[in-house]
Formats: sequence, C-alpha cells, structure tokens
Amino acid sequence: MEIQEMSGLTVRGFRPGDDNIFFELLRNSFGPLEYLPRVKAEMSGPHFNRQGSFIAEKNGSVLGCVGVRNFPRKRWLDIRYLAVRDSESRSQIAQKLVAKAEQYAHSSNCEMLKAFVPAVQPYVDVYKRSGFEPIRRSLRIGWDLTAGLIEQSKFETKELAKEFADDAAEVWVEGLRPFWDFWIEEQGGPEALGKWVKESVGNDPGWTGAFLDEKLVGVSILNPDFYGPGQGRFNGVYALPGFRGRGVGSGLMNATIREAQRLRQKEMKVYTTAFLDHLAPGAIVYLRSGGRIEGEYLQLERKPNP
Repeated sequence: MEIQEMSGLTVRGFRPGDDNIFFELLRNSFGPLEYLPRVKAEMSGPHFNRQGSFIAEKNGSVLGCVGVRNFPRKRWLDIRYLAVRDSESRSQIAQKLVAKAEQYAHSSNCEMLKAFVPAVQPYVDVYKRSGFEPIRRSLRIGWDLTAGLIEQSKFETKELAKEFADDAAEVWVEGLRPFWDFWIEEQGGPEALGKWVKESVGNDPGWTGAFLDEKLVGVSILNPDFYGPGQGRFNGVYALPGFRGRGVGSGLMNATIREAQRLRQKEMKVYTTAFLDHLAPGAIVYLRSGGRIEGEYLQLERKPNP
C-alpha cells in the first residue's frame, strides 16, 4: 500500500535511552488501557529487538514509536508498542511506522510476522490496511488482593516440588491446548516448553499443583513482585483436558489467590487469550474468581511480503 509522504517527518532507529520515550508515548496514547509495568519488563528482557524498533520525529519533536519483539521461535517477529501523539496525521504517522517495522522484518528473512495492539482506533485499522488480519483477542485481567481471604480449595492443592517436574511439564503443555496452540508454536514447540517447566519446578517459586486421587491434574503459576513490590504476575491455571469442568481451575484460583495474599501481593495481573466473538474458558474462570477486565488487545498476523 502506498503511503503519502509527510514533509519534515523522519523515522529513526532506536537509541539507548529511548525506552522512556516509548513509555511516555504509550501512556499518552492509551492511558490505563496499557499496563506499563509489563511493557517495561518486556523491553528490558531478552526478546526486545532494538534494531527493529523506531521513533518518528518532526522538527525535533517526537511524534510516535513502534517496536519489534523476537519470538523464541526463530524468524518469527511481533510488532508492538505502536503509539502516536494525538494529531490530524496520527493514522498517517502510524502507517509509516508499521511500514518501517515491516521493512525490517522483510530484511531479516522473517517467516511469520504478528502484531499486538490495544483494541483502540485508529491503530487497529492501521494494521488492517497494512494487510494484518485479527486472529484473536487478549485480555488483561487484574485482581485486587487487598479484599477478604479466599476460601480453601475443596481438593488438594500444594506447592510443587522437584519430584513433580516431569508431570508438571506434561500437565502444563496439555493444559494449554487447544486454546494456546498458537503460543506453543511461538515459544518453539512443546519440547521447548516442557524443558523450561522441568528446569523451573522445584527451583523457581510459584508453581501450585492440583491433585485428584494423588494424580497431578492441574497447575498454576504465580510470580510475586514481578511488576514491582506487591504487583504479582499470574501466568494462569491449566487443567488436563479430561479433568476440565470438575472444579480444578476454580480450586487452583482459590489456592493461588491465598498464596498471593500470604506473600503480601496487593494485586496480580494475567494476560489471557479470547476469541474474537466470545471468551475462552480460562477467562471465565478468572472473572468468576473476582478478576476484572482492565484492558483488551488484538492479536493480528500476516505473512511477510515475498
């Protein structure tokens, strides 16, 4: 698609110290719809691609930004952090930034290009005009943990020790299916995820298991203080397909919230998938446990131009 040139507009590469420019632009564009602690964690992590990230300027003033993240799967990229100051040319500037990120993806021999953006206009239409197709939604759900204590689970839940690492790897990967199959692909496949679980269980805190007749049938993951003191990151609850609908998810939610309160977490956040026209089962479990939807995002994808 042809993009009209703007007089005086330049798009430059990411420089050291530009992180704060990204944060300010995202705050200006989305307010509380974007959770900046997560953005800061992502941009300081190993997958943020500085070479594929850009800032738009005009007459020395910063107008917009866009960033690229590497997926663990090689040659898969994700465009994020698109934000432009309010102006009559917002869509035009955003389109130019996306085109710049796409150009980088093409030069990197990218095999799969995705995008992640708050469900806010004109940004959604900017991606659509660039050939991206909405695939699913992502919801940010948060809990206020300063409320009263949650009741005990009705079946056994306990912190997972190293001896359960292999079982936990199987339960987690199978518990992700079929709603998170796309994420399994992004992370490099089930073997890569299983390996990470086996290395984490028993070494990293936050793994809770649900047991029925001494069989591990579900897991949940909590990272306390991940986003700051008292701000926990919740990675969700997962049950084996054959045990869904039997209260495993609700029991794990009760156990996880109680553990978060014990660890003096004031809040916790989860990013969970949803279909374009309805919620996935996980989101329903989270809302029933007292979580509230705080933000909605779109996940889009396209194949790079040949």
